[in-house]
Amino acid sequence: MIRVAHIKSNYGHVGGIESMLESLMPEFAVQPGIEPVVIFLSREPDPALEGRLSAGGQVRLIRLPWTGLATSPKTALALGRLVRDENIALLHTHDMRANLSAAMVRVFRRVPWICHIHGWLGATHSRLYRMFEAVDRALMRRADHVLTGSHATLDEVRVAGARAASVVSNAVLLPPPTDHRLARQSVGLPEAGVIFTILGRLHPGKGQDLFLNALSRLPRDMPWQGVIVGSGGEDAILKALAAKLDLGNRLHFTGFVESTAPWIAASDVIAVPSRKESLPLTCLEGMAQGRAVVVSAAGDLPRVVTDGRTGLIVPINDVPALEAAFLRLLLDPDLRNQLGEAARAYIAENNTVSVLARQIATVQRQVASQVSRVVRS
Repeated sequence: MIRVAHIKSNYGHVGGIESMLESLMPEFAVQPGIEPVVIFLSREPDPALEGRLSAGGQVRLIRLPWTGLATSPKTALALGRLVRDENIALLHTHDMRANLSAAMVRVFRRVPWICHIHGWLGATHSRLYRMFEAVDRALMRRADHVLTGSHATLDEVRVAGARAASVVSNAVLLPPPTDHRLARQSVGLPEAGVIFTILGRLHPGKGQDLFLNALSRLPRDMPWQGVIVGSGGEDAILKALAAKLDLGNRLHFTGFVESTAPWIAASDVIAVPSRKESLPLTCLEGMAQGRAVVVSAAGDLPRVVTDGRTGLIVPINDVPALEAAFLRLLLDPDLRNQLGEAARAYIAENNTVSVLARQIATVQRQVASQVSRVVRS
């Protein structure tokens, strides 16, 4: 039995990494020869997030204190003791703080390490966060194996000097079909009209400003609404832009939500007009619920969306093209339905969490075995 420690930090919000780990943990727990444990780096207890990361208590979670970079050696020492006392056979890290802790542990304890890079936002980040990503790139080079959720990110980690790397494409749960009318009632959206929705952290790289500008060009005499789901540093900027574009009575800002599923179910079109991407869960979740998606040609989005078949693809940073795609879907309900049905079928065949869990478990066994042989020799 290989005991694998999945290490994740508390950044004060629930994002794509947390959502994916939540859905993966029950699948990890039934993989032959694998016992998952979650190591949670946090300043203080966070019952809600801990519950998500442990899949409601199905997987054991151990919290380690994280009080900042200055005390990270202390956290690493505590992690090293856990590796010894809990017979951890493999570290599997999921963010920069986790990568730093693992790299420090490796100074005094030779435990196999998989570094999972879920995506870098590069030039769309502020200067401070670009610096953090530079640190992450340096730490990643020390891992035995780097996993990525997309081919686009695989190219990046190879250029950055990863020793060995492979893709395990991001995945989501396939939810049961939902009643569109009841879903709208549950989130307070009007029953009539077409709902265009964008989900995720409010960040320049995600293209919420492009979404707003495209919506503002749609015919005002037709029934449509826009929804921005998520929170982040661009909140005030985006609200000011919405006011400038006179979208007030047609636009809903939800702020942070515990679950995006009801908002996706209530929508007709899911927009992912990102400027920089890996393979975002928001696209996969929209497809899994059978919604028409409009995506930019960023990252691996064109690998999962076939233009005109499982969604519509527009060039990066192209508001007129985004507007044209929105208008096409606004005017053609049959096309919305056809794209949504084909998208759900694609996810069911290619991007479910059960498939992803098996792929990751295979890599975990291989890395643990390879590193153990090297250490023994």
